[in-house]
Amino acid sequence: MDFSHPLIAKTDLINERHIVVFDHVHSLPFRGEPWVSPEFVIVLCNKGWLKARYDMRPVTFHENDVTIVYPEHVLVAREWSEDYDVTLIVASEKWARQQHVSLPMRNAIEYILRPDFRLTDSQMEVAQQMVLVLNMLGQLEAGSMRDEMLRHEMDNFIRLLDFFRASDTNAKVEKLSTPKRVAYRFYQDLVVHYKESREVSFYANLQCLTAKYFGTMIYETTHIHATEWIQRYVVTKAKYLLQHRPDLTVSQVAQQVGFGEQSDFGRYFKRQTGVSPAQFRYSASREDE
Repeated sequence: MDFSHPLIAKTDLINERHIVVFDHVHSLPFRGEPWVSPEFVIVLCNKGWLKARYDMRPVTFHENDVTIVYPEHVLVAREWSEDYDVTLIVASEKWARQQHVSLPMRNAIEYILRPDFRLTDSQMEVAQQMVLVLNMLGQLEAGSMRDEMLRHEMDNFIRLLDFFRASDTNAKVEKLSTPKRVAYRFYQDLVVHYKESREVSFYANLQCLTAKYFGTMIYETTHIHATEWIQRYVVTKAKYLLQHRPDLTVSQVAQQVGFGEQSDFGRYFKRQTGVSPAQFRYSASREDE
């Protein structure tokens, strides 16, 4: 994992400024490892391509693509081209929630099912001009006036992207098959209930399905077992807290991800990662230095 990447190294800056633009980002902070972003991220692909899995679906992002990554959703980057170059517009989780900035206007589920869409060259130029304005506003002295202008400009930017997406006929979401519908619902349930249960049967019951049938649907859609999806999500959330919340003890991190006892959390985390939570936190802190 690249701890110098802005999505990792600039967390404090994002929380302080609320909305931050990062230009000419040439990679992601991870390769092959699940990443759950706590922020709302808009990605403009200036050049190159990226292959990944978003939630449970394979995706490829190309030049002139816009990608919207919602908080709490999983991105697993597989590979990217040597000339990969993107602009990131990152809104903090708190800002997005308080200012109601995080949801595109037409149909949020379409963005979750298919996070990317293509801009024409002229549309990309317009989007980049608005990003310049967002970047300048974000660097002004903090205060209610700046926040109001930033909120207004971000609102307009999202509305513009929503308008552009509507004109991209290739961005229409296909009707979901039963396995895909089950998998999509599973992920939404996992985001909400992962602290309550790590049992496949719990999530199967939420959809009134047997655990066996449910597991078959998940594997048929994603080629990953439901148990592994649960493990990936819980461990990814735990890693983020261990790395970015030094104010929390390991015991408190355990409680945050749904473990009543620190010892149970320690065994679970080490079984998935090969190291204890304390060892992971120490290694992450050393790489940050």
